[in-house]
Amino acid sequence: MRKRWGRAVAVAVASVVIVLGLVFAVTVRSGKSDGAQWLSAGQAPLTTPRTPSYSTAAPMPTTRPTLTVDSGCRPGQGPVTLEPVPAATTRRVNAAWDRVERWLEAEAPATAATLRPPATIARITEAQRRSGVAFPAELVASLLRHDGVADTGESFDLPPFHQPVSAEGMEGQAKVMCDVLTSSGIDDNVGYWWHGRFVPFAVDGGGDGLFLDQRTGTGRLGEWNHEGSVSFDRWPPTLTELLEQTATALETGGPVIDGYRPVVTEKRALDWDIPR
Repeated sequence: MRKRWGRAVAVAVASVVIVLGLVFAVTVRSGKSDGAQWLSAGQAPLTTPRTPSYSTAAPMPTTRPTLTVDSGCRPGQGPVTLEPVPAATTRRVNAAWDRVERWLEAEAPATAATLRPPATIARITEAQRRSGVAFPAELVASLLRHDGVADTGESFDLPPFHQPVSAEGMEGQAKVMCDVLTSSGIDDNVGYWWHGRFVPFAVDGGGDGLFLDQRTGTGRLGEWNHEGSVSFDRWPPTLTELLEQTATALETGGPVIDGYRPVVTEKRALDWDIPR
């Protein structure tokens, strides 16, 4: 069974892990020493030469590279109104949440208590504007049901270990990712590592998470990895389908997403059993 590390520790180091770990990952992909030079630029030499040294090598660059392609990052420039959520989308998202809530209330009440109240339309709209990208309708519908979850040791995780974040958390995560992407200066990282039209909606506390890809407006569900890539392979196409698969796994005992199965801890909280 997965061991739950303290959420407080994960939150305290998450920003450091993301900014430092991801900057390293995105810079080494260039195959050059630019990243290493940048990280070591502020370090003093260990010793001072006794005599001047001369070199015919080209001088070290004094500026870091900048992107020459569109990163898609538009912080603070997202739509100022939400697109109407189709009634069918709301019904389907709510039906999935109904099933999840019923199971949690009956089997894992400690985790049920971590589901936050709905976000307001105003708060979702502001998060969309600050993130710089339109939120998919199913994400809006889900936020109108639960504005993420409370960050405790018994928090609800989408399988296997992804904690839904609040609207406010989405805008903060989007800013961090875009800041690292643009500061890398490496064109190949755009779309391969992150893109400004990705909407982050769940995190695992270790620098990885789930996003919805809005480059074509479809909201395709994918996963980012702090070591430097995104993937769509093992995930259902939409957030709604992930909620439905989660509900089915809870009701039947799994498996879901690479074979993980739900279990209930001694504290009557939900956990996900690691496949063996």
